[in-house]
Amino acid sequence: MTQPNVRPKIVITSVDSAPDDLLEQLPVHAELVRILPGSDRPDYSLAVAKKPIHFRTTLAALERAGVDPGAADPQMIRVHDDGSVDLVIFGLVMCARVAGETIHLAMQDFPVNIAYVIDNTQLRDASVDFSKSYFAAIGFVSMDEVRPR
Repeated sequence: MTQPNVRPKIVITSVDSAPDDLLEQLPVHAELVRILPGSDRPDYSLAVAKKPIHFRTTLAALERAGVDPGAADPQMIRVHDDGSVDLVIFGLVMCARVAGETIHLAMQDFPVNIAYVIDNTQLRDASVDFSKSYFAAIGFVSMDEVRPR
């Protein structure tokens, strides 16, 4: 019997630098979807969080980062009159913190850069489009070992 295509499971265990709201939501469990090239390196990893990450920011912060809030799925964003923004994030773009290293299946507390996917069309794209994501954190990722009960 052939095993179905199983995606590797990872967990963001901790962060060095991140929004306060991410700290409160750790650990974040996710599935690695595929490797994507970017304009600066060939080894970004696209992942999808099992549970949504709630991210509070501002329109100004998103625009300064070069992200178009208008491209976000309308069901995943709420813009308030004061310019604050609440986002629901599932997509993550990650890469090894140290150039030359790559995310791998034996990693434990592996340092990565983490970006939130704001425009979900990134999930279908063949390469990383930095205007569709918001650099959010420097964190540590491990393989998520599922242990039988």
